Amino acid sequence: MNIAIILDETWNSSLTFLGKAFLDILKEDNNTYLLCQKDSYIDNIADANKFYIQNLRTLNPLAFFKNLNSIREYLNKIKPHIVVTIRGDATFYACLLKKHVNFKLIRIIGEVKRKVSNRHCIDYAFVSTKKFENLLNMPHRIVNGVVDTNKFTFKPDCALKIRKEFGIDNNTFLFGFIGRTSPVKGIFMLLEAFAKLDNKAKLFLLTYETEIKINDIIQKAKQLNIHNRIIIENRFRNDVECIISTFDVGIVSSIGSEVIARTALEYLACSKACIATDVGCLAEVVDDSCGILCKPNVDSLYKAMVAIQQKDLALMSKSALNKSKMFSTQYLKDAIFDALEQINIRNTNLVEVK
Repeated sequence: MNIAIILDETWNSSLTFLGKAFLDILKEDNNTYLLCQKDSYIDNIADANKFYIQNLRTLNPLAFFKNLNSIREYLNKIKPHIVVTIRGDATFYACLLKKHVNFKLIRIIGEVKRKVSNRHCIDYAFVSTKKFENLLNMPHRIVNGVVDTNKFTFKPDCALKIRKEFGIDNNTFLFGFIGRTSPVKGIFMLLEAFAKLDNKAKLFLLTYETEIKINDIIQKAKQLNIHNRIIIENRFRNDVECIISTFDVGIVSSIGSEVIARTALEYLACSKACIATDVGCLAEVVDDSCGILCKPNVDSLYKAMVAIQQKDLALMSKSALNKSKMFSTQYLKDAIFDALEQINIRNTNLVEVK
């Protein structure tokens, strides 16, 4: 079967991450093609047959029709049975070409701001949270996120090496944060909550610089007099699972977004309890068996950080691991195959039903 996946974001977003998971699963037994922007994040990491597109989000009529003709040309070459999209722009182009090329359209939806009723266009949707179900008028399935449970596992020996690398005593209680330096990730809120703790816990930030400068984070830590209790690592690491294994508790401190769970699931897969703010889909991923949900404000986050140190973290760690299995790659594969069955594409070498 021929499949085209349009991943038109340029950055390392959670939607692109989930789209790549679809790509990796579908290319196992199908002729799968990736449409993306050249030199984008997904272009640099994906091993796939590629066609390059321009930025699809445009108000310029000439650019719009140029994009439309380009995608039409590519789809005529691919002759896809299935097209998968992650954004409204690509979905709109695909809808215009659907009858011309004759394919089924699957949309991965991170956020729904108004009722989606174009059932004649989108054949099946994967949506990130139950909150949006009443806005969808089409066959769909909830997929909060996915995690590679083979890669992300607790690695105690690796954790000891990381603690030694950063000079962290093995008896020190360590909170951990992973994410970009975007205001939406709540880094300053996290620093302020952490500053209220009166114990000797430390906070490890594995981050990469985007909107907020690393130096601004350092200055904020100095203002709060916690710079000696903060570890900041902003170099690229290919041993993220080892760093997570070092944490006692992982934190997702976002004040918005989190339409797709990613970091929280990586914490759970590494058998780590998780504190998460109640935004996006996180309440459907983290519960009191494996962590604490809190409001996205300083006081609520501080109270969660105090409370979790009194919990049975060994028991939470077992629950976290069990919870992560509900979001494994195999789970996503089963969900995709179920969707194909529902739209009359059967999983017998994934050939089209005549």
